[in-house]
Amino acid sequence: GQCVTPPTIVQLEGGAFTLPALASGQTYQITVTATVTATTGSVSNVATIAAPGGVIDPAAGNNSATDTNTVVTPDLTLVKTSGSVFTVGGSASFTLTPRNVLGTAPTLGTITVVDVLPAGLTYVAAGSGGTGWVCGNVAQTVTCTSSTVIAAGLTGNAITINVTIASNAAPGVTNTASISGGGELAVNTGNNSAILIVPVSNMAVNTFLTDGAQTGLPGTSVLYTHVFNAGISGNVSFAASDIATPLVAGWGVQIYRDFNCNGVLDGVDGAVELTGSVAVSPGAQICVVVKSNIPAAAPYNAQDAITITATFVPIAGPNINYTRQDITTVGAVGGAGLTLAKTVRNVTVGGLAGTSNTAGPGQVLEYVISYTNNSSTAVSTIVISDNTPAYTNFTSASCGAPLPVAISACAVTTQPSVGGAGNIQWTLTGALNPAQSGSVIFRVTVQ
Repeated sequence: GQCVTPPTIVQLEGGAFTLPALASGQTYQITVTATVTATTGSVSNVATIAAPGGVIDPAAGNNSATDTNTVVTPDLTLVKTSGSVFTVGGSASFTLTPRNVLGTAPTLGTITVVDVLPAGLTYVAAGSGGTGWVCGNVAQTVTCTSSTVIAAGLTGNAITINVTIASNAAPGVTNTASISGGGELAVNTGNNSAILIVPVSNMAVNTFLTDGAQTGLPGTSVLYTHVFNAGISGNVSFAASDIATPLVAGWGVQIYRDFNCNGVLDGVDGAVELTGSVAVSPGAQICVVVKSNIPAAAPYNAQDAITITATFVPIAGPNINYTRQDITTVGAVGGAGLTLAKTVRNVTVGGLAGTSNTAGPGQVLEYVISYTNNSSTAVSTIVISDNTPAYTNFTSASCGAPLPVAISACAVTTQPSVGGAGNIQWTLTGALNPAQSGSVIFRVTVQ
């Protein structure tokens, strides 16, 4: 039979509960429900019974019983790693691995992993998640849930968290994530978080080279070469605008992709003008040729100032515009007039001069602008102008030696302060005779 009035815990623990009289062969059952607070080992429960006063129990040795149970519970932990290189403007990923290695029982119910991304990192849903996991985010908080059981002593399915990296993440970020649920007891939650500190490097430098100046005859065209060197992943597009002096109808500017980077429009280069954007990754080089069309009615010494803008859209962060300038001057019908050509070399590594080059932060680039009179008459009152490239600091400027025969002097008349940026001008005194040439030079340090 069963107790008519169930005993209380206090009665049982104090030995103060009396059963009704039991007939021979009769059984009474008492069910005790208890909450296990132990996290390891085993728990034992001992119950005893005694005969009432005046009654002799001939077998008192069997008046107690012990029940022993091994304690089993999940014990969740989280491991956070990343094999990515974190660079401003780029993307990276974290790997979160849930573990029940310390647990003695399989997980039960929903497991929740929460990763609060630090400022400078933005969650990317594409490619994030893992087998059996459902992930989403609210602002910087990424939450992933799963009902997949993780057996005792084993590891669960990993979670991938993809992010993009903004400038305020540099020089480094600390990322903390936590795991909960799965039937884990509160006493086991002290090891449920994971912290990972990763360094963040500043954005690699894109470069767009270089300015140009040429002289051409009315009704002809001249070509300018420009090179975009990608330091980070993104998309780049090119556009041109121009201002003619004096205003004469017929000036035109076209931009073409120079696929083999040889500076001429050959093969498929000149078939179609470059429109839209071009996807680039670090180390990519995009060469373009700008075609300046001179109207047949353009007078001698008329100019068209062309601005070429390369608009770069990075994976993360704001767009960046790089500009170069080409100046086309109409020469005398008797000759092509004054022409300029520019080369650049990396002084720090001792590289060769060319129409394009590469450099790292802190390295010095030297630009040489060569001028030549291809006309049949002398050219005077020559002023050569250039600007320091983006992401560089001015170092020095000078005139090449020796000077052409009829040029009596060359002076740097405008220049920024050392470490600054801006316009540089050289003024030549005297006349540049036909077929004569010279050069001017300036150096910058890459930021």
